[in-house]
Amino acid sequence: MKLLRAEFQNFRLLRDLSLEFSSDPDRNLTVIRAANESGKTTILHGLQWALYGDAALPGKGEGFRLHPIDWEEDDGKRVPITATVEFELTTHRQVRGEMRETRRRFRVVRSAFEDVDSQARRSASTVKLFALNDTGASPIDAPEALINDELPPELREVFFTDGDRALSFIEADVAVSTKRERVQRAIRSLLGLGVIDDAVKHVRKAAGEVNKKAKQVGTGGELNEIASRLEEMENSREKFETDLEDAKQQFGAFDEKVDEMDRKIAAALLKGDKETLSKDLDNCKSEIKRLDAQLAAANKEHSALFRSRAIATDLLAPVLDRAFEKLEELHDQGKIPNTTIPVLQDRLEAEICICGETLEIGDSEGEERRRHIQKLIDDSERADEIQEIITDLYYGAKPLQSGDASDSSGWLEEYTKVVERRDGIQILRDEAGRKLRALELQLDSLPDTDIQGLRDTRRQYKDQRDRYLAKQSSLETQLSGLRREGEELESKRNRLLREQKKGARILAELEVTQDVMKVLRSAYERITNEELQKVSDLMNSIFLEMIGADPEQGAIIRRAEISRDFDIIVYGPNDRTLNPDRDLNGASRRALTLAFILALTKVSEVEAPNVIDTPLGMTSGYVKRSILRTVVRESAQLILFLTHDEIAGCEEIIDQAAGEVFTLTNPAHFPKMLMNDPGVEERKVLRCECDHRNECELCHRHRDVQVELKMAS
Repeated sequence: MKLLRAEFQNFRLLRDLSLEFSSDPDRNLTVIRAANESGKTTILHGLQWALYGDAALPGKGEGFRLHPIDWEEDDGKRVPITATVEFELTTHRQVRGEMRETRRRFRVVRSAFEDVDSQARRSASTVKLFALNDTGASPIDAPEALINDELPPELREVFFTDGDRALSFIEADVAVSTKRERVQRAIRSLLGLGVIDDAVKHVRKAAGEVNKKAKQVGTGGELNEIASRLEEMENSREKFETDLEDAKQQFGAFDEKVDEMDRKIAAALLKGDKETLSKDLDNCKSEIKRLDAQLAAANKEHSALFRSRAIATDLLAPVLDRAFEKLEELHDQGKIPNTTIPVLQDRLEAEICICGETLEIGDSEGEERRRHIQKLIDDSERADEIQEIITDLYYGAKPLQSGDASDSSGWLEEYTKVVERRDGIQILRDEAGRKLRALELQLDSLPDTDIQGLRDTRRQYKDQRDRYLAKQSSLETQLSGLRREGEELESKRNRLLREQKKGARILAELEVTQDVMKVLRSAYERITNEELQKVSDLMNSIFLEMIGADPEQGAIIRRAEISRDFDIIVYGPNDRTLNPDRDLNGASRRALTLAFILALTKVSEVEAPNVIDTPLGMTSGYVKRSILRTVVRESAQLILFLTHDEIAGCEEIIDQAAGEVFTLTNPAHFPKMLMNDPGVEERKVLRCECDHRNECELCHRHRDVQVELKMAS
């Protein structure tokens, strides 16, 4: 099969778009140049939807809107959505000893109606297939059968590859069993082993019919019971195998959903976790409140320093020192303290003079002495008011005297400590304020992504995945038990048939079915193993060529292979196994998957298109050019969606290999990315005939440096 052209109406960004694809065997490359958000992935989805229906859409179409997103919601409005693909089939027939080639053209049209509202409910799609000839188009019944024969659904991801999902056969984020299942399903489907699977089922059915005859031979006896039990077991086996296949598919589907949630969570966390940011914001506000309280206390302490005795003492120290010197001088002269009055009063109370004479009341001489002393006291009280003030000043000023010279700097030291503590708290408060503003800006700029909701959804998917894994294990155990029991019962049945006269013919028929089954299984395994080895060898050769790894020159990557367990393995020096997800760079991982897809297509000798979205992402230089050259050479038809950056450096290869090149532009990119106004207000993809080397008024884009200069100005 080769794709010839495609048309889309109202399919997301593709409101009205036509594409042509090169079918020239000498120039088999079609390049669709488009920047990000310019419809590349949408075209990939549209092509698959046309051929495979809703099952090919993300999430199998559930909740996936098809009509353009910028259409205003209008209850009751339904719009038609169509995707048309024309393709060519080439068949070869032997006629009179001569190989003749026949080419037939077909057109497949898939359509659906969708509500233009928040629900975006969509009718079941209808598909029609037409054979194209010189006289027109003739409808063909059962279009899915023809399409599935040429492009089996199991190989959809082989023929239509999203570069960002190109690692699905090797990525470490999914279970080993899922990767093996993908590789195994792709290999067996492309090698046509489904025909042998169908033959095995037919032989089993024939064996079941022969087993029913055995029931008639041994009516009512042990042979009848065994044959009946084998019949029941065959029915159970078919059911178990159907359920097992479903469990495997469901496990793979939910495993992919878990992986998808992991990517969404990781992408959201790169931009910021709103829940975590909210908690950080609350913590920051609490910290600011605490620092404000500490800062207020520090300001009070700072203010109190200027009302303390210490600052007055330090400021008045020169004056106080001179006053203290004078007071000390008066003290040394005996004028301070004024102790005369207290001593005289003490003598009157003791009724004895300092000299030893009596001062008793009633004694004439004592009375005379008392009157004299009292007169001295009265005269002293009247004349010594200044001396009393000086005495009070002397004793009252004692606490203001600095005893040690080092105490004179006490207030300054305390002031320094208080100011440093206050300034330190202020710095922390300013930093907390800046952090708060940054968190608020970051929180405001976050998209409305519920990370906790994503985690809850992931947990639900993981629970579902684990449930199907448990179911898978249970079914495999039951099937294993049925096989063992079946072998034992078949042995007993065959022995009993030999003992019956009528059993010989039935036994012969059973032996024939068993022999045919052995042949089919042997052929299945032989084809699988032999073709698997061919795919493995070719994949290794293509992969090493793509990445420029020469084992003879000491390259780190020595070889790659597909094991008999359908694991894609990469080896380094000394046959050390390399983990593709951790030990290979992005370019090598992408090259490995593309090499597997190309090898599989080549070995199967199936003529089919390779449609790849952004295959050269994460690559540059030699590896990028090598991948492109190799993919062109190994493909029967190659359709690439390339960004401008992917094309850079590969222009000469495209010059030589491309039969069709055109450019797609999203007018919504004006004015930030587009130089000129396309004059289109609708959000839609526009096509121009510019190739990989040219630009027109429509697709002319700003260069990065121009954007930077414009922003700076």
